[in-house]
Amino acid sequence: MSLAMEEEEYHKLVMRSGSEWLRTEIKRLFQELSETTREKIQAAEYGLVVLDEKQQLKQQYDELELEYETIRQEMEQLKEAFGQAHTNHKKVAADGESREETLIQESATKEEYYMKKVLELQTELKQSRNVLTNTLSENERLNSVAQELRE
Repeated sequence: MSLAMEEEEYHKLVMRSGSEWLRTEIKRLFQELSETTREKIQAAEYGLVVLDEKQQLKQQYDELELEYETIRQEMEQLKEAFGQAHTNHKKVAADGESREETLIQESATKEEYYMKKVLELQTELKQSRNVLTNTLSENERLNSVAQELRE
C-alpha cells in the first residue's frame, strides 16, 4: 500500500469515528509524547553520568600515566646508578685483586731474597767455623811447637 493510500484510509477512519476518537487519539499521543520526553530526559541524564564517569576515568588515566612516567624515569636513573656502582665495584675488585697479586709477588720475592741471604749466611758461618777450627788447631800446633822449642 502506498503512503498516499494509507493517509486517505486514515483520513476516512478519522472522519467516521468522530470527535471522541480524536480526543482519545490526542490523549494517547500526548501520553506517548510524555513517555518519549521522559525517556529522552532519562537518556540525557544517563549521558551526563556517562560523560562525568568518562571525565573521571580520563583524569585517573592522566594521573596514572604521569605516575608511570615518573616511575619509569626513576627506574632509568636507578639502572644508571646501579650500572655505575657495579662498574665501580668491578674496578675496586680488580684493583684489589691486582694489589693482592702484587703483594703476593712482592712477598714471594722478599721470601726468596731472605732465603738466599739465610743460605749465604749459613754458608759463611760454616766457613767461619771451619776457619776458626783450623785456626784453633794451628794455634794448638804452634803452641806445641813453641813448648817443644822452649824445652
